[in-house]
Amino acid sequence: MLLYQITTLEPNVILSLAGAQDAVLLRQDAVYLLKQQRSWPTNKLYVLEQDLLARGLQLSQGFQLINDQQWVELTLTANQVILC
Repeated sequence: MLLYQITTLEPNVILSLAGAQDAVLLRQDAVYLLKQQRSWPTNKLYVLEQDLLARGLQLSQGFQLINDQQWVELTLTANQVILC
């Protein structure tokens, strides 16, 4: 599994590389992507709790809220972590 950690509002190019077995984590300003209707390349979708709360947003259906400890565990289980 590859873990794509998205931090920008323009993830289209990098997400085109993701497959169904990979995971996507929205961090920093990328949590605003929750407000957009879009298709995701995988159903393993995560949002970092502190970033969501800091921006006053609601969790979208299909995403799992994770804390810092769960974030570390997720990165440890990934074969590769890609930050973009």
